[in-house]
Amino acid sequence: MAGSTGPDIVEDGLILALDAGNSKCFTSGNTTCNNIITGGSVTGASGNPGAGTHSPKYYNFPTYNSTNGGVFDFAGGKGMNFEEDLGFTTTRTLIMWFYKNSTGAQYVVDARANGGQYFLSNYQSHNITYHNALKYNFGGSYNAEHPDFINKWNCMTVTSDNNESRLYLGGAEVDSYVAQNSIDEDFGKNFRIGTRYSAHQNSEWTGYFGPILAYNRVLTDSEILNYYNQTKSRFR
Repeated sequence: MAGSTGPDIVEDGLILALDAGNSKCFTSGNTTCNNIITGGSVTGASGNPGAGTHSPKYYNFPTYNSTNGGVFDFAGGKGMNFEEDLGFTTTRTLIMWFYKNSTGAQYVVDARANGGQYFLSNYQSHNITYHNALKYNFGGSYNAEHPDFINKWNCMTVTSDNNESRLYLGGAEVDSYVAQNSIDEDFGKNFRIGTRYSAHQNSEWTGYFGPILAYNRVLTDSEILNYYNQTKSRFR
């Protein structure tokens, strides 16, 4: 990853990299963090800015937790808001390590401030629901308390282009959605992690996020598996 001392991660098309284990991004006591790739600011989510100006709340930003080499701790109703405009792409990949420690319906990401879509956990009878298109249940049937989902680190990847979208867990594809237009290629301004696009309110993420990466292209199956294999020792 650009400027880090971590594993050799592919940088072609990388537009976003957040990692609390990288001091270029975030350190203990900080109330904002930086996109390692662009230097853009990420702040505590507040209000309903749409595509306009956001008024950050420092106390809403996740805290630093030293577990697993440094992670973002969302305990107490936290949420991230991107101050920079991450743009609109025709292809995309989003990768994140996450740890969920309660059973409620909670936001993973929400890009609706600029025309994107939501990504929820434990919503409408699915452990993972990406705008009612990509869906996944751990163990094959819905169980909000499934031991592979609650209180465990998971690596999740979503890819999308104008033909289809795919969902990967642990480097392996688990679902796909074929449509004339893909489900979500928009980041834009005020893209959010761990909370809703329109307000900092109910359904915030509980637990942790490790590294979060976004690309303006679709990574190949081998690239996705390689990322998982190079980072899993930190979280498994």
